[in-house]
Amino acid sequence: MQRFQSWEEIEKTIEGGPTEAERRLKAAVETGKPCQCGPEGQTPPEPEDWSSLPTDRHIRADVLRFFLLGGGQDSPATESGVGLAGALINGDLNLTDCEITGNMLLHNCRFKNGIYAARCTALKNVSLDSCKLPFLAAHGLKTGGQLDFEGAEFQNKDEIALNLQNADIGQSLFLSSAKIFGAADLKSLKTSGQLSCIGTEFQNEGGKALNLQNADIGQSLFLSSAKIFGEADLNGLNTGGQLSCIGAEFQNKDGRALNLQNANIAKDFFFRDQIAVQGVVDLNAARCGDLVDDPDCWPDDAQNGENLILDGFTYHRIFGPTDARTRLNWLAQGDRWNGEFFPQPYKQLAKVLHDMGHEADATKVRVALGKKLRHHACEERIANAKHPIQRLWAKATTPALWIWHSLSLLLTGHGFRPERSLIALVLLWGLATIPAHLAWEEGSFAPNSAVALQSESWATYSADHSYPPHPNPAKDWSLTSTIGRDWESFNRYAYAADLVVPIIDLGQTDAWAPSTERGWWGWHLWWARWVFTLAGWIVTALGAAALTGVIRRE
Repeated sequence: MQRFQSWEEIEKTIEGGPTEAERRLKAAVETGKPCQCGPEGQTPPEPEDWSSLPTDRHIRADVLRFFLLGGGQDSPATESGVGLAGALINGDLNLTDCEITGNMLLHNCRFKNGIYAARCTALKNVSLDSCKLPFLAAHGLKTGGQLDFEGAEFQNKDEIALNLQNADIGQSLFLSSAKIFGAADLKSLKTSGQLSCIGTEFQNEGGKALNLQNADIGQSLFLSSAKIFGEADLNGLNTGGQLSCIGAEFQNKDGRALNLQNANIAKDFFFRDQIAVQGVVDLNAARCGDLVDDPDCWPDDAQNGENLILDGFTYHRIFGPTDARTRLNWLAQGDRWNGEFFPQPYKQLAKVLHDMGHEADATKVRVALGKKLRHHACEERIANAKHPIQRLWAKATTPALWIWHSLSLLLTGHGFRPERSLIALVLLWGLATIPAHLAWEEGSFAPNSAVALQSESWATYSADHSYPPHPNPAKDWSLTSTIGRDWESFNRYAYAADLVVPIIDLGQTDAWAPSTERGWWGWHLWWARWVFTLAGWIVTALGAAALTGVIRRE
């Protein structure tokens, strides 16, 4: 590399003198105008021989560096800096640790070698718009204005094609429609404006195609319609605006396609409109304002369901489908990793749906979480049993736990639908009234009192030899005898309520009891009343536990 101090030195040092394009560049820089080499808007094709270039387009990298650094006293650059388009630039452009005071506006230029700009400071704008070059090594770059690489092409396969590690961009960074063959390393990049990668193509299959680890984007990051072949690593990304992945394509089979671990997106996260994903989308501990998505765009692996990680992902609202069925399918794709179940995605979704007013759907999500937790609790109970006896006991008691969990789901929705226990209690009451009514009508009831049973009035009605015979002694006794008329009147509905509702006492079971000797229904009701009473206790206890939140696992 030659460090020219004056234009005179360039004329004396370079054999044959400056090229026609270099002389035009000098005149343009001195007048503050752009230098156009070749047809406007066209990037020169790849030369067959870089040692023999057309003089009207050939500019040596050392000469370009001379003007970028302000030119000499005999050819000073204006405050506009350098504007150059359509040039063929030969040699290494080394701007390491340099300060560029004016603009660096290169358009449609083709470079033989890459650009070295580590720790370079550009006080104004830097542009490589539609330029083609092997690489840009600019870690630690600082710019006071924007950085524009729209339509640029970087070709450095298997290496770092674009290195902007720890770069500090004063305004925005534009990479829209660029093509980067090799790694794009933007780790710890900082920009006060936006980062636009709309329509950009990143290719580094098998490695990190786009590295934005711990990048700090002051406004929004746009990956809309981008194509990323390799990992898009956005671990620890922080944006002051939105993250848009609308219509993007992430391809990294057998690895992470999109890594958003610990990312903090201040506003909307767009993940919709026919996004194509092959690989893992990792949202572990990521945060965003609003989630604007299409559940069909998320990766789905029918074999193991582990191409999506949702553990720790938080958001404030959802703009997209909010019905429980759709969202539960989405959660099922991302609630496990390496065989471990994570309940947090269900709790997060239930909270958001509740806050948005979709309480019915939120409840369905909570119930689904209860099912998952009980199922995995049984699995973990067996898996954590190390001693053979403990393992045997765990397996032996699993059916009992399954029955208990099934009752909890059926009767209370695992604590989130206590109204189910009331419905079950009403059904039990209705069922109990049937045998109570039939047993009474067939004459299988008797007073539930030793004094009444031994009274002369009851003996008259209950005796087998009484005449005329009484087919329903209890009914006739309670209607016609003096003692019976003063006795508790039988009511099939109240009797059934006394059986199945343990917290009330209507006096029916204290006054009347079915007999096992008088008829078929009486015999069966005598045994069934224990079943009804036990079922009533279970339903009532579970309902009370659901109302107080004892059996909820939120």
